[in-house]
Formats: sequence, C-alpha cells, structure tokens
Amino acid sequence: MQEQDKLYNVIKNNLYVGMVIKNYKLLCYLLEQEEKSSGKGRNYQYKKWQQYFNWEKKGYKFIITEIYDEPRLLIIEKGNNNIYNTYIEKLILDLLVQKYQSNDEFNKRIYLSRDQMLYSLNMVNGNYHYVKYNIVDSANYIKVNSDNIKEFYDINNRNFNDAVERALNRLSNRFLVNWQFVQTVAVKEEEEKENKFYNWKEKEYTSKEIHRDATKEEREIITYYEKLVAKEMGFKTKQEIFLCGKYLKFTNIVCEKLQNNGLNILYYYKSYDIVFHEDVVIELGNINQYLLEHEERKDTRNTLNDVTINQIEKNAKNRHEEAKEELPPVLGQRRINKYDYKQAELIRRSEDSYLTDTNKIVDTVINYKTKNLVDNIIAYNKKEKEKLDKNIDNLLYGDD
Repeated sequence: MQEQDKLYNVIKNNLYVGMVIKNYKLLCYLLEQEEKSSGKGRNYQYKKWQQYFNWEKKGYKFIITEIYDEPRLLIIEKGNNNIYNTYIEKLILDLLVQKYQSNDEFNKRIYLSRDQMLYSLNMVNGNYHYVKYNIVDSANYIKVNSDNIKEFYDINNRNFNDAVERALNRLSNRFLVNWQFVQTVAVKEEEEKENKFYNWKEKEYTSKEIHRDATKEEREIITYYEKLVAKEMGFKTKQEIFLCGKYLKFTNIVCEKLQNNGLNILYYYKSYDIVFHEDVVIELGNINQYLLEHEERKDTRNTLNDVTINQIEKNAKNRHEEAKEELPPVLGQRRINKYDYKQAELIRRSEDSYLTDTNKIVDTVINYKTKNLVDNIIAYNKKEKEKLDKNIDNLLYGDD
C-alpha cells in the first residue's frame, strides 16, 4: 500500500471529528508522522494532512472538525508544486485572457456555472451535466448501478469544485484575479425585432434569456421558497434531494412558485464571477503572458483530463479494497444486514461491478474523447418506455 493510503488508514483509525489533541507532537504521534522542526516543513506537512482531514487551532490544541470520506483530488505533486493545481490555474488565466480580448466590457470576465467551468477546463465532458440530473435514465443506458452514479457525483463533484476554488484562491492570493461565487438568475427580456418573413415594416417582440447576478431581494425569496419546497418534499438538506434524484424536480417547483408570485425568473444557479486583478491589466503585456499557444492549451486540457480520470479510478479502487476488508464475514459472525446503510454501501463497493461501473461512468461523463450521448440516452429510454407500455397493454387487454 502506498504511503498516502497508509496515512489515510491511520487517520481513520486514530482520529475522529470533535477530537481535541493537545499539541503538534501528540498529533504527529497519532498520525505516525515525523515531527518537523522548521516552519516551512511543518506548513508543507499541514497541507499534506489537509488532503485527508481538517481542524481548528486553539493555542497549541488541534480540534478535528472534518475527516474526508476519501483523500481530496489535489494530491499529485512534483517537489513543492502541485501539478493538478498548476493545470487549472494556467487554463483559468488563459480563459480570462481570451475573454478580456473581447470588445464587450461585460465579457471581460469569466461568468460560468460550476458545471460550465468544469467543462471549460476539460475536467468533464459534455455529458456530465445531463447525467448528473438524469441518473436513472443514464444508468439504464450505460448499464450500471444507479447508486454507483449517485455516489460518483456526490464524491467527485465536491472534489472538483474544491479543486477549482482552491486554484482561484491561490490566484487571488498572488494578486492575479478577483473572484466571487454569485447567485445567478436567468430572466426573460423582451427585445424588439423586425419580422422579416411577413412584413419588412412590421415589428414583433421576442423573448430572450438574460443571465445576471440576483438582487438581494431575489436571493432572499429564492432561499425562502427553497426551504419551503424542501419541507413539502420531506427533505432537510439539498444533498438529500440530490442523492434521491429529485433535485431537478425540486428546482422546477421552486421556479414555478417564483413565477406564480410575479418574479421574472426562469431558473437560477450559482456562478463563478472572475476578473483579472486591476494591477494585471495596467499593461497589455501583463495579460498576454498568460495566453497559451494553441498546442500548449490543447496539451494542458488533455493532460488535466487524464489526471482527473486517473485520480477518480484510483480512489474508486481504494474504496473497493477497503470495503472488501471491512465487510464482516457472512458465516461464523454477525450476518450482513442489507437494510443497514453502511453495510449496504460496503456490499456495493466490494462487488467487482463497482470498479467496472466506475470505469463506464468515467468514460461517459469525464473522458474528453467521448461524444455527446444525451440524444442517445433520451431515445433509448423513450424506446424502453414504449416497450414497457406495450407489454402492460398486452397484459391488460391481450394481443389484438
């Protein structure tokens, strides 16, 4: 077992959330790690540990606040330089330069949802967003366990977002960008347009979508209806809604209530709003140095995609091996209770299909070489539904 896997097992065995460790020396002892005397060495050690768990410092004490379900994605290192992070940073700066070259002042920034950002960085492909909100249909099409897709998104979506936001924080720390995470709304705007088909002189009004930051009042009312609808649906958290495959239905009901109460909001989502730090744009040369050549951009995007795939598959393999070790024997000791959530998870992860399913999901939603499958998934499930309806009709009414 590799060093990082061994450390993760030690952490899970020796630490727990809420645990208070009186000093650094004791923490190193519990983690079976060498004590570092220098500030630089200790800081690097802290960064390494934060891939697995987090804590609060009170004086000399460490209070464990979170132990991650699996190591974070940001663990590929070369010396003191995190290669994974470097790729993300280079591509974000490159994208900003391209946006800044636009003549439109509004477009001199990155204004993308989380999934759009992941797609722009080539960390996911064009199927990622659709499958995320259509898990059962997608599972039917690619022939995998739908629970494995749910877990795939629950774990990796969080890790992806962490990776992007950590990269943005590093760029901000170096005074290269300013960024914020904003609530975005899509609203209808009436625009005047000539009706060239019927009469050159007449004019018609058509509607187009405008995407903008939500106002304070809009944010408040969205939050109000989200809480109301979640309660009506019997959920306490957004994560519960997502894992039950009801998030699309949830947001649709919220938007319906918003529109019924007179708000011109078609839908809403969270966006990254990123601009160059003002000092960077003083001289054009300061911007152009971050623009990648075509081949370098292509290589960087493709390498980032490969790194993402390798890390996902490696983490899945670790979960698979750990599940096989933790699963209690069926005979001789207590039997497996399939109604116990933790045991059901261990059973699912311990099966050989868990790894083959992960590979199929990766090929479907991550691998940049995979074509867009959305139309195929929709057509397949439509055909399957028609076959099911026909079978039901035959059972009820017989063959004509």
